[in-house]
Amino acid sequence: MIARIAFCLVWLATPLAATTVQRFDLAALTANAERIVVGVCSQAKPQWVRGQIYTRYVFSVSQTIKGPAISQLELHLPGGHLQGAVSRIVGMPVFAPGDEAVLFLTAANALGHSWPIGLAQGHFAIKRSAANRPRVFQELDGLALHTKPHNAPKKALPDEPVQGMPLDQFLARVRVLTEDQSPETRDAH
Repeated sequence: MIARIAFCLVWLATPLAATTVQRFDLAALTANAERIVVGVCSQAKPQWVRGQIYTRYVFSVSQTIKGPAISQLELHLPGGHLQGAVSRIVGMPVFAPGDEAVLFLTAANALGHSWPIGLAQGHFAIKRSAANRPRVFQELDGLALHTKPHNAPKKALPDEPVQGMPLDQFLARVRVLTEDQSPETRDAH
């Protein structure tokens, strides 16, 4: 009996290792995003919301690729560290002040908050080399991605053609995809 109780306690205390979501390639991210921005996280503040920990992230936006132009963006994402408590959704991006990113965001939910499309799939970290050349990287740790409807989820590598791509080339590619999806372009085809 004690062995069963110990097993159950260990099993219940073990965190889940993956979150399963639909896979989005760059074209799908662009098509599904209500807003695409380039920015720097200036603030990360955890807070209690209806008994759950959420972190309020504030970004200074340097470029708006899709959606109305803005200079500042707030994201309210589940998870964070607050008053000794830790909450995390595997696959949900976490930001720290100073982090640069390209974000592909959903439309605002009922509370007025947007989320990255496909959790971490909608976040491309901008990393700078010693020569200050920015490149984009997608970190999908903990995500299991559905690659086709009704199939078992499969872990997928980041979109290899864009992994480590120079930021200017990446943004040019996203702009082309955005233009290809505009109503004027679709009507011309």
